Amino acid sequence: MKRDFEDVIKSLKKSITPADYFVDYPKVYVNLKDYEVHLNILNTLIGKENIEEEFVKLVSKYPEVMRSIPILLATHEYKFNIINVPCVEFLNNIRNGEYAFFDEQYICYDFKKLNHLLEDYAIFLKKSGLLKLLQDRKIKNLVDYAIGIEVGLDSNSRKNRSGKIMEDIVEEFFKVSGIKYYKQIEYKDIDEKFGTNFCSIGKATKKFDFVFRSKNNNDLIVMEVNCYGTQGSKPNETAKGYVELNNQVKKINGAKFVWITDGNGWKRSKLNLADAYVKIEHLYTIKDLENNLLEKL
Repeated sequence: MKRDFEDVIKSLKKSITPADYFVDYPKVYVNLKDYEVHLNILNTLIGKENIEEEFVKLVSKYPEVMRSIPILLATHEYKFNIINVPCVEFLNNIRNGEYAFFDEQYICYDFKKLNHLLEDYAIFLKKSGLLKLLQDRKIKNLVDYAIGIEVGLDSNSRKNRSGKIMEDIVEEFFKVSGIKYYKQIEYKDIDEKFGTNFCSIGKATKKFDFVFRSKNNNDLIVMEVNCYGTQGSKPNETAKGYVELNNQVKKINGAKFVWITDGNGWKRSKLNLADAYVKIEHLYTIKDLENNLLEKL
């Protein structure tokens, strides 16, 4: 029997976030090793008056440093596809109904396989503001600067880490239960292993977080898990999406959809979760896992 919804709300965890969630520092330092030597070479450009000329001279002598310049522009990509006009001119052209520049001024700079003269790269980096930053001594050390950039880029991974933490939590409950499970398995592989037809309700490459056979009645259970620590539109959209997914899974003979969610973010999206709680028979929280949910399904 399902718990009273107010009890579900009261049971939501205030956080599942450990201290090392915010920045993956080991990853930052591993990334840094790939270009630390290059950045120390590029440090010699700091404070140079004729920085474009000095850049060309330096790269002519140490061409390998070009591979490490993209991180100074806050990206791990090697190719820069740009419109080679200033932003103000770019917008003015649009206002004036002049659109040819999109094609005429398009240019690609490849920092792995150089496809332009070094002088052209110097012009690009000057326009980007990077060479000016070095020339004016706004930074003292490119290695330190790159660490800051890597930390910033890594912060974009927090969302994925939050989802991974929730998956890890649920997986530990699976391990304790002794139930055999499959993790991040595609629809086509589920169909192959269990003789189902999930490809009829979605793309073959779509995945469920966990798939397993129930201990009680051998139902095939497909499970999604997530946690929302803050409010926003994402929880609301997720609730609506999972209501529809639940309806689709009901079409698969012998299959059952289970959604495990948690987090304080639901307290401000309470109505959406309440609606989903009514429509999705098997909607649970970590508290249910603590009460041996996996053994009861």
